[in-house]
Amino acid sequence: MKTLISFLLFTVAYSAAFSVPCANFLQVNLKGDTVPKDLVVPPFTLIGSMVDDDILNNIEIEHTGIAEKGYGAFAKGTIASHSFLGFYQGRRYPSKEKLDEVMTERVQQIQEMGDEGKYIYPMDYVISQDGGTTWIDGFDRAQVRYYFEPVHLNHADEGADKCNVIRILEDDRIAFFTSRDILEGEELAFNYGQEFWEGRKEMKF
Repeated sequence: MKTLISFLLFTVAYSAAFSVPCANFLQVNLKGDTVPKDLVVPPFTLIGSMVDDDILNNIEIEHTGIAEKGYGAFAKGTIASHSFLGFYQGRRYPSKEKLDEVMTERVQQIQEMGDEGKYIYPMDYVISQDGGTTWIDGFDRAQVRYYFEPVHLNHADEGADKCNVIRILEDDRIAFFTSRDILEGEELAFNYGQEFWEGRKEMKF
C-alpha cells in the first residue's frame, strides 16, 4: 500500500529543495518552486518522531503584542531550515457532529475566559486531519505555554517571508517543518488556509 502525502496541505512557496526524512535513509526530495498537488511515495515513518531537545529549548511562547494574535512561538536562537518541529497534537473527533457538540461547550468556555478569550473563536486550534472527516482539537494544549508545540504556531500568508513553516500530512499525523533558516527573535508561522478565515476576514492578521 502506498502513502499519499497531500500537498494541498503545503502552505509555503519556496525556492530551495526540501527533503522529507524517511525511514531506511530514504528521502523524498521536492525541488524548485513548483510542487505537484499530490505525490505518491512508498510507506514511511518520519525520522525524528520526537523533536530534538535543542530545538524545543530554542523556541519560547510569548505574547505577540497584537491582541488579535495573542501568543505565538518565537525563536530564541537560529533554527536550521527543514528542522522537524513536531506533530499536531490534541483530542481527536471522528465526525463533524461530534466536533460540533464540543464547539457548543467551547463557546461557554471562551466566555468564562473574559478578556483573554475576546479574540478566540471556538474553532481556533482545530485542524482537519483528512479533509473534514476526522478533527484534531489542540485548544487545551495551546493554553499550556511553558513549552512549544505546533498548536502555538500563528498564521502567515502563503508566499510571505514570515511564512516559514510547512505542514505535511502523513497517514493520521500532521508534521511540521521549518521551510528556511529561522533567525533569533523571529516568529514561527504557517498558512492556515482560506477556509480558516471564512466569516472572519476582518480578524486576519
